Parts: sequence; structure tokens; C-alpha cells
Amino acid sequence: MRYGGRLAAGVALVAMVCGLGVAALAQGTYPSKPITLVTHSSVGAGGDIFLRNLAKHLEGIVPVPIVVENRRGGASATAVTYVATSPPDGYVLYGSTPTMLQTPMLTRTQHTYLDLQPVVNVFFDPMILYVKADSPWKTLPDIVNAARAKPGQIRFGAATPGSVEHMIAHQIQKVAKVSVQPVTFEGGGDLLLAVLGGHVDLGVGEYAEVAAQVEARQVRVVASFTKDRLPRTTIPTATEQGVPIVVTKFRGLLGPKGMDPQAVAYWERVVKQVLEKPAYKQYYESVYLLPGYMDHKQYRAYLDMMNQTLRRYLKEIGVLK
Repeated sequence: MRYGGRLAAGVALVAMVCGLGVAALAQGTYPSKPITLVTHSSVGAGGDIFLRNLAKHLEGIVPVPIVVENRRGGASATAVTYVATSPPDGYVLYGSTPTMLQTPMLTRTQHTYLDLQPVVNVFFDPMILYVKADSPWKTLPDIVNAARAKPGQIRFGAATPGSVEHMIAHQIQKVAKVSVQPVTFEGGGDLLLAVLGGHVDLGVGEYAEVAAQVEARQVRVVASFTKDRLPRTTIPTATEQGVPIVVTKFRGLLGPKGMDPQAVAYWERVVKQVLEKPAYKQYYESVYLLPGYMDHKQYRAYLDMMNQTLRRYLKEIGVLK
């Protein structure tokens, strides 16, 4: 065979092999081994609860085991770096929240959200303010008045610096013109235990974190930081109570930068499917999670917009210079 002929045959062989690979992926060979969902949250915190329930309800839709891994530390920096440096084959994904955007603004980190591939947004998670059930404070104005009477003495529990929860603590002080004592926790599960134990006076988090304790009448939700009241509840918003604070917390999935497009498309498809699953719908509606599906292109644009919004916001409340 002449050189030209051998070259053509080689090219054809490579094309055939590549073609078989793409065709095999398209035919559904992904996923073929366990998938790991990574969260920076502690066990029992909102991010942990989100991923564990998502994994549970994906059973029967995704044909391989899904494992949730808690990689705490660095206010999301440890988890983001772990996912950013994982193989981009779709087997390691990160459960996102605004913390991954805010942390690199407040401190130097090895990786940022720009080192990750947006895959799909799943929910918006309303933020709430809660107290122990035997607290004398029934409303947000009760708390504001107590903070004015005792400047710097109200112990305000919130998640890691850079989190939405921590941002709310700063904003309440600015809007209500009060001074509180912020106390930081690695996650909502730790914070809930501190509220129940009387180690802090109140906490801010997501409803799913405290749902069982609300039902058991151990904690009381005082306000939501949403535009409208949570569906089917009488919980007043902070704005209704004279403290106009509305925040948005998203929950989605990101993979390593350069993640296989076929795997991205797979997750877009299965998340759409699981959001329609009746048992999952019953669960997420019970904890007031609002479906917020976005495909990877929409999610990229949304994250860029939120990154700019949060930077402006942190400057406004004086957290960022």
C-alpha cells in the first residue's frame, strides 16, 4: 500500500474508533459506574439534604449508585477545588449554592466557579429566620427591639462567612440599624443544634433544615426572606414586618470544566425527569423548595449575573471594599 493509502486507512480507522466511542456514549453507556455528588455542607445542612434527597429520588432513573460526599472546609473552597480537579467525565458533580460565588470574593481561593462546568439548576431554596420554641420573640420586630435594647448581645447564628445566611445577618444589622453578635457555623445542621441547645438566640437557614423540629414544636419560624409568603403557610415575610430583605438561594449541579457534553445532556434530561416524579414533588413541596430548572447554557448566564449581583450587594452592605 502506498503512503497516501496507508494514511487514508489510518485516518479512517481513527474516525471509526472515535465514532464508535461517541456512538456508544450516545447509546447510553454513561453512566456505567457510581457517581459522586459533592457538597461543602455538613451532614444535615441544606446542601447535604438537597443532594441526599435528589440521589434518593433518582433511584430508578439513574441506573448506577449515587454517593453523597461532604467535603467541608474553606467555606466551599475545599469542595470546589476537589470537583475542579476531578476527571471531566461526569462522575463527580458539585451541589452548588451562592456560597461558591461569595467565598472567592472574600478570600483567596485556588479555584472559583469559572473552573467548573455549569450543568443544571434544580431549585430555589427560600431562606427563613427561626428561634427556639420557648423564645420570648414571636416576630421579627420583637428581635429588632431586643437587639436595640441590648446592642451586640443577641447571638445570631449563621453559616460560614460568604454564605447567604451570613450575608442576611449583615443586612439585618444595616437595614434595622441594630448590632448583633454573629456566630458562624459550618452548616445548618450544626446551627440548628446550637439553637436547640440555647448556645445562640436565633438562626437563619432553609426550611428543610428545621422542618422536623418545626413539626415537633421545638423551633418556630419567625420570618421568610422571600418576596411572597411561602405557599400554604402563614409565615410572614421580613418585608411585611418592616425589614425589607429578599434573598435568592439557588441549588444546582456543576462538574469539572470541560465536562463531557454527553454527560451534561444526560443530567439535564434526568433532572427534568425527577422533578416530575410524584414522590419527589411531594417531598420538595413539603419543604417549600421551588423548582428552578435551567439547562447548562441558562445556568452559565444566571451564575455570571448572580456573581455580579452578589459582588455589588456585598459592597453595599460594607462586607466587600
